[in-house]
Amino acid sequence: MDITIPEFKHTISLKSEWQQDFIQGLDCTVVDNKRIDFPERMASGSGYFVKISRAVSVFIVDLVLNEPMRFTRMPSEEDFWIVYYDMSDNYSKHFVDGVKHKTGYKSKLGFAIIDSHHESTYVSSVGERVYSLRLCIRKSFVKSYFQDVTLEKDFKNIFDDEKGRMFYYGHIDSRSKVALYNLKQQSMNDTNYEFLLKSTVHKLFGYFVERLNSNAQSRGLFLEKDLNAIMKTQEYLLSNLLLPFPGLKLLSEIANMSISKYRNLYRNVFGMSPASFFKNEKLILAKELLESRNFKLISDIAYELGYNKISYFSEVYKKHHGDLPHTVFKAKLD
Repeated sequence: MDITIPEFKHTISLKSEWQQDFIQGLDCTVVDNKRIDFPERMASGSGYFVKISRAVSVFIVDLVLNEPMRFTRMPSEEDFWIVYYDMSDNYSKHFVDGVKHKTGYKSKLGFAIIDSHHESTYVSSVGERVYSLRLCIRKSFVKSYFQDVTLEKDFKNIFDDEKGRMFYYGHIDSRSKVALYNLKQQSMNDTNYEFLLKSTVHKLFGYFVERLNSNAQSRGLFLEKDLNAIMKTQEYLLSNLLLPFPGLKLLSEIANMSISKYRNLYRNVFGMSPASFFKNEKLILAKELLESRNFKLISDIAYELGYNKISYFSEVYKKHHGDLPHTVFKAKLD
């Protein structure tokens, strides 16, 4: 973790009293007990909190950091889920119990469910737009949507078992992404912003319940053990981008799962196969290397990434990025 970055510890709750942490700790200004304006020295932008009902509230952040800051949400005694939707322009880092995840619009992990009893930390890049919405939903309220005996059995560990305190990461579904994108175009200063925010929250909650229902029946909602195993293979893939794809057999062995179970769980979390993720990340790295000025020739970068044919490298690069490698290549200057 970036230990040199200043850390701000705060709480979050279904009620508005938690905003006092920001007022006192960061010298923020609260407008109408809803909008939190950050001091200009720290960030340009605001947060917005609305209590939707006794069981649901929403906190949305739309800002650009002017100085580095690590926001750490402390564990709560209240029993609720925090459902994250991250549409930030660039990658952000989200730490849950010390495990690091990349979130944001470009990430495959823009959606998360965090148990309120877990501590989590959010770190964003200075100068980049941060756009993150958090739904706080009381667990008992969510459970009321699943009265079917089979579903309650599937959710037993999540709702009732102390060991079931969980977190889940995945992609934002397409309908939620559209709703969030439309809201992202609106200013928190607009007089009708609260109405638009509440309307978006009702859509997101509906999609969320549908997703839980679907995932519960396919057992696609994971507890910590399964997610940690999947993330372990993710770290392996990201650490070996210069090598050929390792194959499902090796990855499933790292996760200590059967190949079929691993393949299904991985796709459920990331919305794609491990091979597709590996290819995408390799091509993202390719762009970084092309812009780095560390290579004299494009062919050197292609070989570095394991592509033996320059024509094939150019073909897959263009398919992914929309441009040929030479459009962004910056040669090494001797």
